Amino acid sequence: MLIIIKKYSRIILIINVLLMSISVAVFSAEPPELGDPLSQSMSLKTERIIGLSSYKRLQRNNYINNNPLINAYINYLGNKLSRSIMDDDRNYTFFIVQSNQVNAFAIPGGYIGLNSGLITLTENEAQLAGVVAHEISHVTLRHSAEMIKNMSSNNIPMLAGIMAGIFSGNAKASMAALRLGIGQSSQLNINLIRENEVEADDYGIEIMTRSNYDLSEMSRFFKIMNNASGEIQRDLAYLSTHPMYENRISHIQNKSKFQNSPIINSTDDYFFVKTILDVDSISDINYSLKSITGNEILDKYKRALLYFKKSDYTSAEKEIYPVYNANPNNLYITILYAKVLAEKGNIDDALTVLNKIKNIYPHNTIISFTISEILIENNINLQYASKLMKSIEDVYKLNPDYLRLSSKLYTLSNNNFKSSLFLSDYYVLLGSVDLAIEVIENSLRSKEISNTQRKILSSKKQRIICENPRRLEPIFGEKDCY
Repeated sequence: MLIIIKKYSRIILIINVLLMSISVAVFSAEPPELGDPLSQSMSLKTERIIGLSSYKRLQRNNYINNNPLINAYINYLGNKLSRSIMDDDRNYTFFIVQSNQVNAFAIPGGYIGLNSGLITLTENEAQLAGVVAHEISHVTLRHSAEMIKNMSSNNIPMLAGIMAGIFSGNAKASMAALRLGIGQSSQLNINLIRENEVEADDYGIEIMTRSNYDLSEMSRFFKIMNNASGEIQRDLAYLSTHPMYENRISHIQNKSKFQNSPIINSTDDYFFVKTILDVDSISDINYSLKSITGNEILDKYKRALLYFKKSDYTSAEKEIYPVYNANPNNLYITILYAKVLAEKGNIDDALTVLNKIKNIYPHNTIISFTISEILIENNINLQYASKLMKSIEDVYKLNPDYLRLSSKLYTLSNNNFKSSLFLSDYYVLLGSVDLAIEVIENSLRSKEISNTQRKILSSKKQRIICENPRRLEPIFGEKDCY
């Protein structure tokens, strides 16, 4: 694996440069268009290696929203759409980037990201499904593979500049990159991206149709995007890396006229997730509380979330309890109510609430995670917590909260070896490689570990050093990775 990573280090570098532009997007004044994804013309195995590396980079820079409720929803929606085209060769991972900027993108290996700002801009699930279907299409059609194939080493900076400008909403940056690329096949790449966007729209339409989503909402959201994008679209009208929105809207509208299948516009899950993301982005909690005057379920849920965010758990309980009492089987409401009870110190009541809904949804990983979290944080029934954590490991193994909780679980269980393994993974995922190795070094100095455990820890230390370039190699020794 290390050899493969080294072989494609140049490609990974390009992807990482493009991903760094997402951090710029957070502070951009203008939302960009849907970005062209970064799928590669290589084996699917290598795609997954590169994709995982890029995904971890986003994690360690704290861009990804790891809320289990949000992740479960977006992966349910994404997998529902991807199954419609029977793409059995890929395992898709859908995730939310915590940014108010309007953007969506894909990276190799089937990793598809959507900015929270894009989701809050949508009006219903069909509009969101249209964006996801578009990005799935880019991955399936391997568009960036064609673009990478046509690139030379001389125009890599040009392409990176164009993509960075589009991700950040910086029209001037894109224009400058385009001028730099004159005489370096820049127009070829621009035309290629334009063609790819049209193809992705067409394939996205097919995915939407097969999944029974309202096609007219796809074109309607493009109109919303067009209104939100402001000057960037006009600034890039001539040398835009995407076709004009008007053309795409007209094309999709014509296709939607022939849709005869049953139509889905939205679901309850969509509105709860959108509410959570909306609250996440709010800085002035008191002002927001005053502006919510309705008494519908979502209004009360939002007020409870805001009070919870404010750490006013008494007020949060007053808002959420009547809603829970009327909707005891609603996962979103129940999870929030249980967390409010736990924060107030009513641990038994919180667990009772969660166990009731677990009997209804026995295999739901979010419920298992929430129960485990309460048990571990309060140091009770660790054996049951361990059983639950093992049952959800495959789903949450790249979630930093899961890794932190697992480490704490084994610390409380006096298993410092396993605690060190999870804690080092936690630090690596967050980009604190020096702390990860420090954890392993401390564990290696312990007299309580066996020779087998010592070998495992030493091997893990070396692997971390090899896979994570950093300035600390003189302290921890030379790389010996091949």
